[in-house]
Amino acid sequence: MTASQGPIVGLDDAFGPRARALRALQGRLLALFAEAGYDEAIPPLLDRPETLKSGAGRFLADQTIVFSDPAGAGLLAIRSDMTPQIARIAATRLQHEPVLRLCYSGTVMLARPESRRGSRQQWQTGVECLGVAGGEGDAEVLELAARSMAAAGFSRPVLQVGHVGLLRALLTADAGDASPLEPWRDVMARRSPEDARAALDTAGITGDRRKALLELASGRADEAWLEQSLGLFGDAFDMAARELLDLARAAARRLDGAVTVRADAAVMPRFLYHSGIVFTGFAEGVPRPLLHGGRYDAMMAAHGRDMPATGFSCDLWSWLDAGARADG
Repeated sequence: MTASQGPIVGLDDAFGPRARALRALQGRLLALFAEAGYDEAIPPLLDRPETLKSGAGRFLADQTIVFSDPAGAGLLAIRSDMTPQIARIAATRLQHEPVLRLCYSGTVMLARPESRRGSRQQWQTGVECLGVAGGEGDAEVLELAARSMAAAGFSRPVLQVGHVGLLRALLTADAGDASPLEPWRDVMARRSPEDARAALDTAGITGDRRKALLELASGRADEAWLEQSLGLFGDAFDMAARELLDLARAAARRLDGAVTVRADAAVMPRFLYHSGIVFTGFAEGVPRPLLHGGRYDAMMAAHGRDMPATGFSCDLWSWLDAGARADG
């Protein structure tokens, strides 16, 4: 085998049982989405770089492969996330529809693996609920994410639900002006009190807000903590906390024990286009998150249509590796 025939790092073929398992799992999830009223959208693998790097896509700009089209269409890019394409469709082809429920399932390509042993190819699958504001849309998508994990056969699935407004309120109230969220998101996502303490020392954050941020990093910011914190950190914090508590309780009632729902103020968004509720899915025996989702109202405006939006996505290859059941 010559070097040109050898494997490309982070890419692999799928055939036989693995290919059949992916198609079976994909079919189960798309059927679940269709039953919930979501129409499938199939955008092309390639798009304009400005489309893929607008809104949500700007947080994956360094993961987007751009090349010159030999057929003369100028610069093209391979998608690294499908949400920007769904936003483009909603803002152009379907601009006259006031409410859109869209689902998708297909390959995305990363410029480099997200971890040392990770893959550059993902089979991204998810839903976007557009035009439904606030808790109604959040609860609908949260329930669909929960039922997706259950349908895939994961043992004891859990949804941890947070709100990006909590971190923003804690940082803004202490500093007077909003501190950049990205470095703080990264610190809090590590769940390391030592890292958080060092960041707080550098920023000079003291008092009750320092204590609250350390509690977030320590994993102690649960429903009881949220209740006890009401009235301590200003109106913006209270509004976000009440939205989170109301949603977590409503989702728990709707799911009736099929999937555990936990309010957790330390849940951080995967990308900072999220503007409100955020959530992450886990299951017993699976060390990494199975799905990510949340509300991203402001992102749609970058694609030319100002409308509320919330959604979630997962990687089916990761689900199969984590033990998802593809058959019925």
